[in-house]
Amino acid sequence: MRGIKALWAASGFLLFSAAWPAAAAPCLIFVHGKQTNSDTYTSYTAARNYWVSGSQDFIKQATKQFATSYYVVGYNGTRPYWDAQAAGEVANEIANATNGGADGGGRRCATTYANGGTFWVVAHSMGGTVMDFILGNNDSSDPNYNYGGAPFNTVATRLSLVVTTGGAHRGSEAADAVCGDSSWGCNFMAWWVQDCDDPTYWLRTTDDVQVRSFANAPAKNIYLTGGYEAIFGPSACLTGEDDGIVQYASIFACNGSATASYDNSNACNNSYKQETSGFRNLDASHENHDDERNDADRDVRKQIPDGIWTCSGVKCAPNTTVQSAMSTAQFIAVLY
Repeated sequence: MRGIKALWAASGFLLFSAAWPAAAAPCLIFVHGKQTNSDTYTSYTAARNYWVSGSQDFIKQATKQFATSYYVVGYNGTRPYWDAQAAGEVANEIANATNGGADGGGRRCATTYANGGTFWVVAHSMGGTVMDFILGNNDSSDPNYNYGGAPFNTVATRLSLVVTTGGAHRGSEAADAVCGDSSWGCNFMAWWVQDCDDPTYWLRTTDDVQVRSFANAPAKNIYLTGGYEAIFGPSACLTGEDDGIVQYASIFACNGSATASYDNSNACNNSYKQETSGFRNLDASHENHDDERNDADRDVRKQIPDGIWTCSGVKCAPNTTVQSAMSTAQFIAVLY
């Protein structure tokens, strides 16, 4: 780690602004995104393979070649983010992980919460929305406290932080199109791709389904990163920079309109988030929505407003290229 920091410092780029929490190696708990079938709920192999593309393995990279302990969550990605088989299952699995229980593949966190272990969640896509709901309903004053009897309060106590990549915090304009809420052309194109199933309906950008309407500010900070590699066709139906599925206003949990146009220079800063506290910017990557979760692309990373990168001792200016060939999995590995 010292060698990496020294190398970046010599080149003018350094991670860890003063706002980033120092931490010993945590156990990484991986929470996948939306699914079109329930395989990740019933099969550990499916949940594990969500993070893999061919020979590339997000979890292997993020855990520094498996040197760091980890736990893979599998939940029913065909259910809305608030459902017992989604948020409820994720909360129960996180509680199990922090107690030292094994995931479906036999992996365990190296140190339990009772023995001083620390735990980070890494969540992709709808996994970010699930974590918003859990951490925003951990207190008896929250609108859906421990919804369905799930241990949201336990999760909030035991986690140190969450990192989301391509998080659908404000929903997706792609979901709008699938459900017929976009322009005629976008609706028509989307109808050929996917049905407006339950989780897609609840990932639209309208206020009536927004997680912030059903949760308060998260009890632990949620750190935000995501991609800006557009996908030909779908990206034409998204506003501003996007990863082909989710627009920046959602990836970076912005206040105001969920369809506002943002780029690397003007993405909402830490003072203009969907909740009054609890959301913090990391950076942006030239990755699409799949690349963000399978380590398939080592590409440019850019600073965004209030991002984590510093240049010669001060925060880099937004849109500064801070790395030329680094995947999000590699990025997470240098955060601890």
